[in-house]
Amino acid sequence: RQPSMQRFIATRRLLAHLPRGSCGPSTRRSLCASASSKERPLIVVHRESEHIAAVQLSHKPVNALTHQVLLELTGAIRELEDDPQIHGMLLGSAVPGIFSAGLDIRTFYGAPENVLADYWTAVQDLWLTLYSTRLATVAAIGGHSPAGGCMLSLSCDERVMLEGEKFRIGLNETQLGIVAPDWFASILTDVVGVRSSYRMLMLGELVSPSVALERGMVDEVVPLHQLHGAATARLDALLKIPHKARVATKLMLRGQRAEALRCRQSEDLDTFMTCLNDPEVQSMIGAYLASLSKKKPPKDN
Repeated sequence: RQPSMQRFIATRRLLAHLPRGSCGPSTRRSLCASASSKERPLIVVHRESEHIAAVQLSHKPVNALTHQVLLELTGAIRELEDDPQIHGMLLGSAVPGIFSAGLDIRTFYGAPENVLADYWTAVQDLWLTLYSTRLATVAAIGGHSPAGGCMLSLSCDERVMLEGEKFRIGLNETQLGIVAPDWFASILTDVVGVRSSYRMLMLGELVSPSVALERGMVDEVVPLHQLHGAATARLDALLKIPHKARVATKLMLRGQRAEALRCRQSEDLDTFMTCLNDPEVQSMIGAYLASLSKKKPPKDN
């Protein structure tokens, strides 16, 4: 019974600190209204309605999660959380055909340890912020979403994906010799179940939208002209639930996983550094980057 009591206490604490914007007019200027004026060139934030904000990744060509993108996205989510009028967030992409290509692999290759440490800490901070936010969140997955892009979508409450058999989603870290952190793995398991996640993680499997829907990895697959509307409809449904009850339930369901990482962030960082510094892993990453450069068309002189 002790864990249940701890969850009860944590829930009571959360309720005591919930924003009070829904209880009466706010005297504060909406942070969402000013969010787009912040110098965040890689993240676009705009207000969709009274209680909903849209956050879009805008880092061409593939929305790679560079260190700066991680910081800007984390900052944008935290600003929205501080606005008592905002209760929901749509997470999407301003780049056609891509949600996010995931973590910045170039950062992993031959980088100094302090650069790697700063980068992974930013990844941890973003996940903790998005996964445990009080905001209701829906990912509008407008294309490819491998690795870290998949992590972003799985961290949202619900997911709507663009149809098209050419698109892929999944945690494919093992294909590069990298071990996905257990908190990546756990959110996949929560969504698709133990057996499916085991196989997907072991194989580093990327699947099409139709397969992702079949496995429960996404909640809906729609054509492009319906993507925004379908994601908004799901967010509206979440926001119809009484605010405090929805937020407290989300904390109850997700708080334990988030707290587990908070308690061992240093250990998780050490595990990541050990993996990335392995010569075999560095060799595989180098070969992968070389293959990418060969695919690029030659630049005009």
